[in-house]
Amino acid sequence: MSTLRIALVGIGGYGNFYVKELLDHAAEQDVKWVAAIDPDPRRCSRLKELEARGVPRFASLDEFHARGEGADLTVIATGIHLHVPMAQAALARGSHVLAEKPMCATIQEALELQAAREAAGKFVAIGYQWSYSHAIQAFKRDVRSGRFGAPVRLKCLVLWPRKHDYYARNRWAGRLKTDAGAWVLDSPANNATAHYLHNMFYCLGDAPDSSALPVRAQAELGRANAIENFDTAAARFAASSGAEVLYFGSHAVKQSVGPLFEYKFEDGTAALGMEGPTLRASFADGTVHDYGDPNAEQGRKLWLSVEAARGRQAVLCPVEAAMAQTLAVNGMQDSMPGIAPFPAELVNLDESDGKLTWVTGLGEALQEAYRQNRLPSEVCAGGAPTGRTVDLTDYRTYPGGK
Repeated sequence: MSTLRIALVGIGGYGNFYVKELLDHAAEQDVKWVAAIDPDPRRCSRLKELEARGVPRFASLDEFHARGEGADLTVIATGIHLHVPMAQAALARGSHVLAEKPMCATIQEALELQAAREAAGKFVAIGYQWSYSHAIQAFKRDVRSGRFGAPVRLKCLVLWPRKHDYYARNRWAGRLKTDAGAWVLDSPANNATAHYLHNMFYCLGDAPDSSALPVRAQAELGRANAIENFDTAAARFAASSGAEVLYFGSHAVKQSVGPLFEYKFEDGTAALGMEGPTLRASFADGTVHDYGDPNAEQGRKLWLSVEAARGRQAVLCPVEAAMAQTLAVNGMQDSMPGIAPFPAELVNLDESDGKLTWVTGLGEALQEAYRQNRLPSEVCAGGAPTGRTVDLTDYRTYPGGK
């Protein structure tokens, strides 16, 4: 096959990851970088090197297409609300797509993207890098083979403090919608920690490229920062596999903890984070297996997508697999559409090293809820308000489901 052409939309922020991969490995992978697309290229950490290599630059995907240019694979590393419209535009021009996580804000967008992919006859891969890792794929094979037995409970905890500049870095951070009215639903669960929410459902999928789906959701959502959406969440899901799925995440904490996860099955338990970054399983018969670090080889999502575009590799995280996280987030938001602010007397502002808003006792409460496999309101008397239970079995439109 001739050299594969790649267009990268977004060369700042997380797009710098792809810039590094392409500058460092394009030649050995026999790909040609035909477009670096960004309205503000100054955010690219290796811009001078990109210019020295003669990579064509464009201000927008539309400008690239208007020049009559084409790509075999379009990589999209932009804001959440731009993933689907840009993927649709690339598909319409005959390009395969690798779009960053999370896939989108709402389930209706995911269904639109699915339809656009089918009409184009191309693939859409979603960049949850753990899904492309040797560690997760090996673990998932053992789950599917029955080695672990039936799933019982999967849970994760990610407490990552985020300072005020995190919410000031663009015009949609912490927002429900953009200024133009597009859903974004930016939150820990739909951005910084989306990966860990997705992975619980992905590991329960009945095929290498599928996820179990959430069928019920109940959430407790809180806000300490001056934003529209939540910065703290605890949620309980029922998965289509029969397992309980628990998620705990916050940016309004003082100390960083996690990611931690524990996946409990009838015949074994897999865990990550307590003893380092590797995924380790212990079985009922006393045996232990180390699957390795799922963060290793993060570039595999790009290069496996290149191989998929050449027809040599299946897409490991297509639209259908990523839908589980989208459904879960929509269920959380519908469970508690009114975000509960934390009591003012518990909210602190730390200006010693930049500005950080954090809540007294919040990190400890979320860790205790994680340990007890319960929601915070079930652990702490007078704790956070609890949202309603949302049925996700035929949920096709956010908000409201139907």
